Amino acid sequence: GTGGDAFAQALDMFGAAERLLARCGMGFRDVIRTWIDLRDIDRDYDALNRARREFFQRHGLDPRPASTGVQGVPFPDAHDFSIRLHAVRSARPLAIGTMSTPTLNEAWSYGADFSRGLRVADANKVTLYVSGTASIDEAGRTVHLGDAAAQGERMLHNIATLLAGQGATFADLVSGVLYLKRPGDAPVLRALCRQRGFDGFPCALVEAPLCRPELLCEAEAVAMLPFDRAEA
Repeated sequence: GTGGDAFAQALDMFGAAERLLARCGMGFRDVIRTWIDLRDIDRDYDALNRARREFFQRHGLDPRPASTGVQGVPFPDAHDFSIRLHAVRSARPLAIGTMSTPTLNEAWSYGADFSRGLRVADANKVTLYVSGTASIDEAGRTVHLGDAAAQGERMLHNIATLLAGQGATFADLVSGVLYLKRPGDAPVLRALCRQRGFDGFPCALVEAPLCRPELLCEAEAVAMLPFDRAEA
């Protein structure tokens, strides 16, 4: 995207993505998942949320896509945001539902327009797309300030309960990404993930500042269930 300030650039980024989708005969209503990188997340995250909300409201998007937003370095230097998309279209309408849990409030209640996760059913499987999830409580507050192990535990608890609401567990995960703010916390978080069973699938470990300065870790994941089991 281009623009004179962060809000304008972020809004134009969504417009550029929409134009690319249109070239494939698709639109933002077909988007299941987004990944957004911000050059300076502390400076520009609020602007991103305002632009995303305006764009989604303009298009009447419901459900909102699952998403992850972290600090990254878009190329070239003229851009402060970049977005990646996963869009799906089927000859017959897909069964898409939102994932939620009593341990987390909805992100849009504090201005971040994304779903905690999306459930997408196709002909022979159900895929669960879990958004970037951190140490947030049911009121939207960051908990366990400064304690990487405790933040990791709450992060995994939130993911586990999102999956449980869909009849899934960590054993159903097929991929994930674990983001951490401080590289020195990697051994603690790796040990915690092994202990909780959040392992055994491809999972990249990425150093990245997160959407709140006090957050030390965040994880996203994808799970798959056989359609007959998910229906049961």
